[in-house]
Amino acid sequence: MQTGQGTNNLVTGIKDCAVRRGVSSGSAATGAQQTITGSVSKYTVEAHCALIAMRCAVNKRPFHSVVDPLYIEEVKLLRPDVKVPSPRTVSRDINTIYTEASRYVKTYFEVRCFVKMQLITPDSETMLETCWLNSPRH
Repeated sequence: MQTGQGTNNLVTGIKDCAVRRGVSSGSAATGAQQTITGSVSKYTVEAHCALIAMRCAVNKRPFHSVVDPLYIEEVKLLRPDVKVPSPRTVSRDINTIYTEASRYVKTYFEVRCFVKMQLITPDSETMLETCWLNSPRH
């Protein structure tokens, strides 16, 4: 086998693999990676910050976990050009997510009509009450 043919086989194998994975093998694929579901994801600063904020909020991690030298080393290992956000940025992002999500939750749970609630009193008597909860102002 000649050297040129071995290299050609390697390039052909790489292209075949990229096609099977559904990943572009051109320069547009720089920074792209395939997810578990087979879709191709591309790194964005916004997605990275959102993921860090969710990690801190969901797992009750301190905002300062982003300045942990081992965490920074892990990030640099996966993507050397990434700048890890500061703890202050993580705090601000979580606050923004909370504020925006709370508006959505409030809207979702608004009651736009009269609600009849059946309340059981301590002496097991039943009382019907009509109320107007968080109705939008017209």
